[in-house]
This record gives sequence, C-alpha cells and structure tokens, in this order.
Amino acid sequence: MTRVLMIGAGRMGGAMLKGWTKALGDGFRFTVIDPHADWQGLGLTPGPQLLLGRTLDEFPGDHTADIVVLATKPQNLETALQGARPAIGAGTLVVSIAAGVATRTMQDAIGAGQAVVRAMPNVGALVSRSVTAAFANPEVSPAQRDLVAELFASIGAFSWIETEADLHLITALSGSGPAYYFAFCEAMIASAIAAGLSDEVARVLAIGTLVSAGRLLEDSGDPAGLRVMVTSPKGTTAAALDALGDGGALGALAARALEAARARSVEMA
Repeated sequence: MTRVLMIGAGRMGGAMLKGWTKALGDGFRFTVIDPHADWQGLGLTPGPQLLLGRTLDEFPGDHTADIVVLATKPQNLETALQGARPAIGAGTLVVSIAAGVATRTMQDAIGAGQAVVRAMPNVGALVSRSVTAAFANPEVSPAQRDLVAELFASIGAFSWIETEADLHLITALSGSGPAYYFAFCEAMIASAIAAGLSDEVARVLAIGTLVSAGRLLEDSGDPAGLRVMVTSPKGTTAAALDALGDGGALGALAARALEAARARSVEMA
C-alpha cells in the first residue's frame, strides 16, 4: 500500500486527486488536507482509500507517508511543509507542484538528504489530460521515480527532465501553453464574427477545429506532417499560412512568447 499525503486540494490539486482516485487501484491510499476545500464540490467521497480533512491532527495513528504531494500556491508552500512535517520521514518522497520554489529551498526547510521532486502539471489535469514534466534531486531513488511516473502518467503525458532550470521553460511551454491556444481560438472566433458569421456558428467551428486538430496531433505526433497534409499548394490554407508568416514571423512570435513567459518565471523564483 502506497501512502500518499496531499496538502492542498484547490483547482489543480483537486483535479489531480480526482484523476488519481479514478485511475489508480487499491494499491494507493490518499490522505488529503485542505482547510478550505469543498469536498462535495470536488465530487470526492471519503472512504478507506481516501481520507479527507482540514488538518492532519484529525487522523489518529502514524502519519508517515511514502509520498507527500504539496499542491499549494508558492507563497503557501512553507505553511504546507509545516503542516506536512509529521508525515515526512527519512524515506518519504516530497513532490511539489509549486512553481518557482527550488528543490534546495525545500531541502533547507525539510532537512538535508530528503528526496524531493518538482513537477509541473498543467490545466489539462481537469480532464485527466495533463502534460507534466518533473525534476528529481539526487536523493530520489529509482523506485520513487517509478512511483512519480505512475501517478502523473495516470492523468496524462509525463516526462522527466534532468536540469531543474528547464522548469522555467517548461512553465512557459506547457504550464502557460493552454492559454496560448485558447487566446488564438478567441481571436479566430472574433475575426469570424467580424467577417459575418453568427456567434454560435463561429464558436462551434473554431472550438471544434481546435479539438479535432489536437486529437490528430495526439495520434500522429507530427505537427509539420499534418500541416503539409492539410495544405494544398496555392490553396486557401497556403494563403492563410502565408498571412500568418508561416515558419518565419509565426516562429519568431512563438519564440518571443516563450521567452517572455520563461523570463517571468525566473523573476518570480
């Protein structure tokens, strides 16, 4: 039985928890602490494998966990660590999804030699389609890495990275990334309405196109190949891509967006 203590069940933490309780079997027991959580609103029902509470003191017995997941905002991480301290033993893995808080900072707060992982999931966790990348400090064992991969792969795609500083770029690419696609979809809807389509038709077509394109990408993994497949020479799609700047202006815009988000992530760390 893998004992998981989660501190924080807000939007992201609650989404991950719902996915985990659906996807993982009886080999996991979750204890979740959040003084402000709306358990009913999250659709969570306590049971033998899922304990829900406001403080860890509500539960009797040994609190030591195999994994402690810190799913709070960065400014609340110190308080979360204090609340989780009774559950952190020498062999406990601490996993944080708080952006900008380094593993060294957490080790300083917990104690030297603690196994720590920083993970960056994204809003896709709300529909069990998260994209998550994670960094492990040297104290994390192969078995603990496997547990982390099992948890996050159960709610979407998962990748390990070897350089902690890359989490700033990952924040820019996949953490903030859904908003870029949402913004482009908004712009296409507004432009279609301005050109004469009704609001309803513009929304159905723009959103449906984005969803179907995402599923094609998921199946093929080849955005360039799909672009070529859809683009007839000298056709309407080619004209639109020319207007977007194709691989020149569009690529430069993407690079500027990623660098702006990455730089802001560094500033906030």
